[in-house]
Amino acid sequence: MSAAFAQDDMTEDTAPPPEPVATLGDCALYAEAPEMPDPKEATAEDRAATIEGIKGFQAALGEYRACLDTISGNEELEVDARQAALDEFNRTVEMETDMVKDWQKFSKKYDKANK
Repeated sequence: MSAAFAQDDMTEDTAPPPEPVATLGDCALYAEAPEMPDPKEATAEDRAATIEGIKGFQAALGEYRACLDTISGNEELEVDARQAALDEFNRTVEMETDMVKDWQKFSKKYDKANK
């Protein structure tokens, strides 16, 4: 099959793979923390979609962190590489903590606006 023919087989819906938002070694994070909607304007559907976005982000973080754990725990690697993985792991914990704080603020304001 020629390269030109292979290109003809691609549909317009075929998109290149997403760019990771964070990488370290072979580890890649492809998700971003969801943005919180305006609590005064948000609908119940917006709130539910945000919850699903949070769950998806946390699942992606879990996979990324498992990979980082593999690097940080590999005693055959240089200390700098292992420390970089540990530092990146800790950075993702801070990201998740900030997201949860943002969710809590949103949720309080949402509940107040929708009494």
